[in-house]
Amino acid sequence: MAAFTWDDLRYVLAIEASGTALGAARRLGVSHSTVLRRLATLEGALNTRLFERNDGRMVVSPPATMLMAKARSIAEAFDALPQLIDGPNSGLEGIVRVAAPQALICHALTDALGEFRTAHPSIRISLCADMQFDDFRRGHADVALRISLAVPNELGIRRLCDYRFALYAHNDLALQMRAGATLEEMPFILLSDASRDMPERKWMVSLTEGRTPAIEASSTVVCRAAVAAGLGVGVLPCYVGDATPGVTRIEMGPATPREGIYLITHPTQSRTARSRAVADFLIKFVTRRRDAFSGAALAATLS
Repeated sequence: MAAFTWDDLRYVLAIEASGTALGAARRLGVSHSTVLRRLATLEGALNTRLFERNDGRMVVSPPATMLMAKARSIAEAFDALPQLIDGPNSGLEGIVRVAAPQALICHALTDALGEFRTAHPSIRISLCADMQFDDFRRGHADVALRISLAVPNELGIRRLCDYRFALYAHNDLALQMRAGATLEEMPFILLSDASRDMPERKWMVSLTEGRTPAIEASSTVVCRAAVAAGLGVGVLPCYVGDATPGVTRIEMGPATPREGIYLITHPTQSRTARSRAVADFLIKFVTRRRDAFSGAALAATLS
């Protein structure tokens, strides 16, 4: 068997995490051809096909299952090495990497970080938007806020509050609906197929019964911009939609998606004092804004 290196395993782990060679290339910051070449080299060295094609995605082949499990274990051990030096007695200084959905960072978290910086000026925050969960598990971030996604048992998880979605439209479209226009008559905005497993997309698909959207949006941030521009009705988290000028919430009964915001910590990173300080801040930040995240803040002003 030909020799191979740890660097070769990085490529196959990236393919496994993203499901495509192109996605792996983007994660690693290399070209698509480089990923394919490194994969072919490793498969040649092992004399085994590591991936199979399944509905347009690259899925780990049965013979490679044990290899991938061991590669993930090696990656987690490698990424944890710095924490063996930067241990529990670390002071309140240095970098803490916070992973969170892009919308949560852009429309809530950044507004609160000034308060944290005042209390802890020696701690630097690195914001990581929409980080892949496998990257977080390997230690590429220290603390994460996530929306109702299952996590492995070895990670710390704490539910902080409810998280609700609702329909929103520019005031002009909302007036039309108040005057009797139905959702079937309205243009609408749908998250793109890459988000097909997200509850807000599933809900909009069910409401529109498979109709073609006026706009497809690659993210919540893009969907918000399209709704605010009057391009159609869209589903937004309540804390985003309720705070968007010129936009009205359209209630569609009690069946709106309700999820939760969770604080996720990695056992290795959570030992440091600075990571604990950031985690405590995030808990207080989300708890203070629980009514905004659950949609209750707007309901209270309307009652």
